[in-house]
Amino acid sequence: VHSIIIATGTSPKMLNVPGEKELKGKGVSYCATCDAPIFAGKDIAVIGCGNSGLQEGLFILKFVKSIQFVEFFPTIKAEKILQEKIKTYDNVVCLTNHQVVSINGQNKVESITVKDRANGEDKIIPVEGVFIYIDLIPNTELFKEQVNLNEWGYILTDEKLQTSVPGVFAAGDVRDKGLRQVVTAIGDGALAAVSAEHFIEQLKTKKE
Repeated sequence: VHSIIIATGTSPKMLNVPGEKELKGKGVSYCATCDAPIFAGKDIAVIGCGNSGLQEGLFILKFVKSIQFVEFFPTIKAEKILQEKIKTYDNVVCLTNHQVVSINGQNKVESITVKDRANGEDKIIPVEGVFIYIDLIPNTELFKEQVNLNEWGYILTDEKLQTSVPGVFAAGDVRDKGLRQVVTAIGDGALAAVSAEHFIEQLKTKKE
């Protein structure tokens, strides 16, 4: 093997609250494009009001009856343009400074229990779906001792997407960058492939 492209992506961070694992695939989801149509006409909750939460929420709104956004922090961290777009919908409620305590239901999601972090009071919100967007974890466990990572575990690359190891490139969400979307991942893949090809050609030239 002369060159490698790492494109292992990220995994969603879990809430680790009662009911989450048990109801995964039964109303608990981490992918709007995969599951939003399933909840057509239903009341759902989106956990997390960062860019990912609001972006995915805007897509989900095409299908659902209403969304209860739940944000752990006192303020919404998403970009202003996303906040303004969300405000145009009258079937949206944003609960800031609230913590999800549990996801409730027997064979499917029936409600969530949230705690008001200001007064400590719990309340139950009836929903049939829960989409979780609190953070992403880069899938770089295998590479910790092999290539340089940033403090959050994302792979550091140069402008050609080469890592700290010559011939090893990284593409997509797994690398350290400002925007993680499908279009940027596609661009990364193309650039990494070209860079890897050039690296291999240089090796052949040196051998000749």
